[in-house]
Amino acid sequence: MKKNILWALGLILFLSAAAMGKEPVKLPSNLTDPGEQTGRKVVMFVFGHFDDDSAIAGTLNMYLRSGWQVHQVWVTTAGMDSFWYGTQESRTQEMLEVAKFTKVPAENRHLIGIHDREAVAHLPEIADKVTELIAKYKPSVVFTCAYEGGHWDHDSSSLGAYVASRRLAFPFERYEFPTYNRNGPKIFPLQFNHFLESYGKPQYVRLDDEAWAMRKKVRYGYKSQWFLMMPEGMIYGYRHLRGRGEAIRKAPAYDYLKPPHEGTLFIQANIVGALRGAPFSDWQKGVCGIPEFRDTKECGAQ
Repeated sequence: MKKNILWALGLILFLSAAAMGKEPVKLPSNLTDPGEQTGRKVVMFVFGHFDDDSAIAGTLNMYLRSGWQVHQVWVTTAGMDSFWYGTQESRTQEMLEVAKFTKVPAENRHLIGIHDREAVAHLPEIADKVTELIAKYKPSVVFTCAYEGGHWDHDSSSLGAYVASRRLAFPFERYEFPTYNRNGPKIFPLQFNHFLESYGKPQYVRLDDEAWAMRKKVRYGYKSQWFLMMPEGMIYGYRHLRGRGEAIRKAPAYDYLKPPHEGTLFIQANIVGALRGAPFSDWQKGVCGIPEFRDTKECGAQ
């Protein structure tokens, strides 16, 4: 009996020491300094679809709890009226249910309203809308999906923030997070939440327990996208166990008139979820409709 009491006391002391020695997890300084230095503690997340926020929900949660004003922007309404992708109504309802526990205020959630998979036909409009929102709320930090050829709807968020950085007089830092691409090993080229390595290494935002729990709740909230949430959850679970977290990096200097990587892009491949052979010229044509690109050789300038 005495031995058991000593064991219990020892365990309590060990756990107490571990808890006391555990350092609080904070957002990296490169993500908070822009707001501290400018006085604009505003961050904006620009997504392609409802559910893209699952990839960066922990970082978003830590910004909110740090007293920042958080804005979310969705380029498309999401939903293809099918078993795999849900309807616009069901996908919107999922976003609203997720918003109840992320606690981003309704007035800080912005829908551009392009139909799912149709961003490529509306790139000038998307660039204008993203620029208007950034001009109105003046974030010091903007997160977007990476430009990776996985889905034009994702890539349009990256393009929109880039155009805004060209048009607006005030500075803001652009960061990105990965979704999926087709630039992995030949045996299995599809990569989930893994950056195209040719553009630089990732930074991992370590999440505290509350942010990690929120990330899981957001992922589970998008029930219709379970076939994407499952591999994403496994990848991030592995990263969390390794003491890492959500992958981000500063947005590289992309040439949006060229494919993000060599070979067949995921958006061009004959795979469920892609546009089944969509030519890169569709994207290039859309980009050329944006004034900042019209005078380039790729857009026909002499």
